[in-house]
Amino acid sequence: MFIPSWLLIIGVIVAYFIYKSREAQKDPEELSNVEEIEEKVCCLKDSIFERQHFDGPNFIDNQDAFDAMETNYLRLKQRLSHSPEKILETVRDWHRYAYALDRLRSARVMLDADWSDQAYDNMQENVKEPYIIKEEVEKKFKSLLGKDWQKIPPDYHEREKTMKKPSKKVEKELGLGNVWKYYYSDSPNLWKLEELRQKKENNQKVKE
Repeated sequence: MFIPSWLLIIGVIVAYFIYKSREAQKDPEELSNVEEIEEKVCCLKDSIFERQHFDGPNFIDNQDAFDAMETNYLRLKQRLSHSPEKILETVRDWHRYAYALDRLRSARVMLDADWSDQAYDNMQENVKEPYIIKEEVEKKFKSLLGKDWQKIPPDYHEREKTMKKPSKKVEKELGLGNVWKYYYSDSPNLWKLEELRQKKENNQKVKE
């Protein structure tokens, strides 16, 4: 059976994402060294922030959430510097959070590669547990930090619900598949993605 080259490329991309995620997911409960667990979080960050081959607000949501929670983690780590046991507990929670974000990212990538009738249902099932973990760790860090809590930026649904709708002119300028970007004008991660994309397009023009 002939398999289109673009479908093979998607398959390779998905397999690569899964491999990177599994490399970083080893249970941090087995580790007692804070630096080792932080290194695992760095591996997960590389995956979460990797330039996506599939556009969508979900990826930016995960990156924005990571940035805010990284600040919260560092604040907690400083606050708990007198208690190595508490720091270890906190870094394990931080790893759980980063891994949950990476699972949410992977679920979205898998949705784009899943052509079955159950694709959306499969994604919904895959995101249940990581969403719960994400919310639990956020709630825990917020209760510990109090007024020093760095708020998590709103996700796409919150932005769409609370922000003014884009004008017809803006919709036309962005294009049908990119209207979501209108809601992320305050997200540095979107602009980083756009800069990378523009750089790639410019390099391609030079080669031509």
